[in-house]
Amino acid sequence: MFDVWHGVDPASAEARLRGLRRRLSELDAAMTDQQALARANPNSFGIALSGISLRSMETALRQELVEVLRHRRSEHVAITLDGPNFAQHSAKLLDLGVILTRFQKLFSSIAQAITTGPTSRGPIRSDIMNLTSMRLQSTYDSSFGMNIFVQSNYDLLGESTSSDAMVQLFRLLHAAQSDSGMMSVSGEMGRRSLVHLRHLASHLNASDSNIKFDWKDFAGTKYEWKIDREKSEKIIAVINNITETRSETKIFRGRLVGASLLRNRFEVLLETDIVVEGKFVNGLSNLIQENFGRCVVATLDETEILDKASGEAKTFYTLKEIDSIK
Repeated sequence: MFDVWHGVDPASAEARLRGLRRRLSELDAAMTDQQALARANPNSFGIALSGISLRSMETALRQELVEVLRHRRSEHVAITLDGPNFAQHSAKLLDLGVILTRFQKLFSSIAQAITTGPTSRGPIRSDIMNLTSMRLQSTYDSSFGMNIFVQSNYDLLGESTSSDAMVQLFRLLHAAQSDSGMMSVSGEMGRRSLVHLRHLASHLNASDSNIKFDWKDFAGTKYEWKIDREKSEKIIAVINNITETRSETKIFRGRLVGASLLRNRFEVLLETDIVVEGKFVNGLSNLIQENFGRCVVATLDETEILDKASGEAKTFYTLKEIDSIK
């Protein structure tokens, strides 16, 4: 039996985490403003001191977050299938197997993108596969409903590969409804994730099946996504329009002038006075904190995406490694 929470009242834990997340969000906005002031006034002692104070407050709040999250054991996803192959509370095994396999591969590929970067080639790392391994616990009355669980495994920074991947999964699913939405996330998710989503949509379309996903995050926020035949056709068309034209790893030297641990965002002011911004992979939070404001060597994945329908091109940067310049 998989429990989402252990040793704590779920409603109380979610309420406390909602409060902590709200305070972290407010603090993140204040830090964004402070970082903008610091870039405009790099020699201001007062502005620099305010940044130290804000980061200290953030550390304290994240420690509170970790204390509650140690009680969260797993993530629960409810999956409901409907269509001619899922009638009378039963499922055609061939279709069920294909759908669940595609869903698992999609989930693991997103976890890889946020952990090692979207341009990784070859097999997904075994530790990522283990952290994102889903298990079917039970079925329930609907055309065909399933309760799926994956271990949370929150670390000492309050980060969980499976939970973070779940957030990004729903972000991708909703973005896939339009070319502009897909362009906004495709470079971060990686081509592998888009291919798995297209395969899932293609099978749902071919088998005339509908699917619905439901998940609640640690603060009780509900995520929901539904797809029918019309939406699956749209997703296939949107993904077919998106192509990766270039992907390479580059090393830059500059100053880390912007960072958000809440959103995994970074900004590096290069020696050429150009600001490069994007997302950093999971596991870099400590190094981001330690190197904020310092001159650094940054290893980045640079990915260029083209929307063939509109001709729009966009470049994405993912920070994979960062070291201070001695």
